[in-house]
Amino acid sequence: MEKGANRMKSNPKILFIDDGDIELMRGVERVIHPGKKYEGNPVVVADKTWEGSVIVSTVRKEGNLYRMWYQGVKEVTYPNLYAESQDGIKWTKPILRQYEDFTGSLENNIYLSRLALRSDKLGPVPVNQDHNQSVLYTPHLGRNKKYTMLSYDYGRSGYSAYDGYFLAFSRDGIKWTDGPQESVIPGHADVGWFMFDEKDKKFCGIVKTFLNIRGYSRRSVLWTESEDGFNWLLPKPALIPDLEDEKWTEGKEGCYTQFYGMPIFRYEELILGFLQIFKCTDGHTSSDGTIDVQLTCSRDGKNWQRVGNRQPILERGGDDSWDWGMVWTGNSLVIENENVHIYFSGTNCTHNGYNPNKAPERISIGMATWQKDRFVGLSAGEKSGEISIPSVVNGRRLHVNANANKGTLMVSITGENGQIIKGAEYRNCLPLREAALDSVICWRDNLSLSRLKGKRVHINVKLTNAEIFSLWWE
Repeated sequence: MEKGANRMKSNPKILFIDDGDIELMRGVERVIHPGKKYEGNPVVVADKTWEGSVIVSTVRKEGNLYRMWYQGVKEVTYPNLYAESQDGIKWTKPILRQYEDFTGSLENNIYLSRLALRSDKLGPVPVNQDHNQSVLYTPHLGRNKKYTMLSYDYGRSGYSAYDGYFLAFSRDGIKWTDGPQESVIPGHADVGWFMFDEKDKKFCGIVKTFLNIRGYSRRSVLWTESEDGFNWLLPKPALIPDLEDEKWTEGKEGCYTQFYGMPIFRYEELILGFLQIFKCTDGHTSSDGTIDVQLTCSRDGKNWQRVGNRQPILERGGDDSWDWGMVWTGNSLVIENENVHIYFSGTNCTHNGYNPNKAPERISIGMATWQKDRFVGLSAGEKSGEISIPSVVNGRRLHVNANANKGTLMVSITGENGQIIKGAEYRNCLPLREAALDSVICWRDNLSLSRLKGKRVHINVKLTNAEIFSLWWE
């Protein structure tokens, strides 16, 4: 089938998560690859008296150090907690001595209490505060704002007259200063995710609200953005559940889909969304059901697409597992060498605390991994498939990330208007028969493509029992 794609940037890596770079494809299927969960999960559990349960917010790798900002779920508040790791698996919880825990002790890893910033109280208070923090790396704002936090707070917390998203800033990610006294995004609901987009140099966010959709008030995700982090566009719906999302219900009364939240990430030319699919089972009460994660993508943040057949990109665990009931991610991908890691929260219960074995609810933090670029691929079987991608030649060699160890992958290059480029036909391509994250496409007679540099061409890929994930010039 033909896909209208006229984006022809000079040298972006081309992914196959959406059709944005593809002019034509036939005989191929888009395949979603769920993240591979670390066998030793969970990697962070609640083992301190002030934690209760633990939920991941943000993870960054800075040099050789992994840094995690996460939350406890204790009594009726969310302690804001910090951990570090040398390998991303074994985590330590440094004693920060900044805020009192529930016993009045400073011997803990609590890094922020917003009320303490606005009063002389160091201890936790019996209200939710600074929920679901996104810790963003923003050195362009100045030395004292190397890190920017956006988090949700409730009017009942006592430091604001109304609900909304609030700012805080830090030089080191440990000691924080207060932002404006009022929320920068007033109202909405309590699961928002933010990023600073290094490519477009702006703040971007997905905030949660409730919308009436086909007779149910549903948790929904809205997009917003800001040039400075202080002034935000009016949030507007990014995605809403459609009838395809309701198929799992099989028409059962009171069962329907909500979108609980959607962490967002810049990945090459795309913004990826990890959409939290809440399969609600108790009608208008809207408090019980399971959550898994599907992949979405956008080119501009305003227009979003569901990916492939909507298979989960992060799956719930099996029966009796620690993450059987719900899984949801934090707001950061960690790219390390040939792998991409994400940290996620998981619980053994449904949203309302149900466990089939009557086990007590416990929320912990795990890690899942993909090989680089391998979230989604285009795959063909024995009958072969073909894709055609408009491109500008911006390198001497064409590289592909593909799995052809049980088949073949071949490439031809044609001119902008389809004219044959001598020597770059399929018949002269040396078939790729390996699985590798980086393979160079070669033609017979050591064909050089340097004479095509700067020219607009079509890259044509033929797959037989093979799958391609990305390609690029270098």
